[in-house]
Amino acid sequence: MKTSKAHPIMTAPSEVTAVTPGQRLRAVAAHRAEEILAEVAPTLKRLRTLFLVLTISIPLFMVGLVEVLWHFAH
Repeated sequence: MKTSKAHPIMTAPSEVTAVTPGQRLRAVAAHRAEEILAEVAPTLKRLRTLFLVLTISIPLFMVGLVEVLWHFAH
């Protein structure tokens, strides 16, 4: 087991800033909210591309299917 040779540094009471658990949770929540909001724009861009591809490919597939069925019917 390693032991640390660092010595604690005594500071004046006015320099010590205590972070309460509520402040820590608030900071973590704010950080996660920023990460989530940063992902919204790329996700919407991907969805827009998906919908564009679907609005083009599904009607073309249906026209092709009707064409093939029409060909087999005659």
